[in-house]
Amino acid sequence: MGNESNRDDRFSRMMFGKQKESVRGNHGSPQFNPSTLDIESIIDNISKLRDSSQNLKPLFQKVYPFVQGFLKKK
Repeated sequence: MGNESNRDDRFSRMMFGKQKESVRGNHGSPQFNPSTLDIESIIDNISKLRDSSQNLKPLFQKVYPFVQGFLKKK
């Protein structure tokens, strides 16, 4: 049993990272400071995500029929 909880802890750390003590002490909610937001960076990242999704759209259109065929066979 002790091995399983240790494995769960390792998995949680891998998936979610280490939590800071200040977050735990504040009932699990991170503090939000609007003055530290970089609006230009956020807009740039949104633009990159939109461009990436547009570039991936043809790939999804080519792969989708194969996925449908695979799901219909089951």
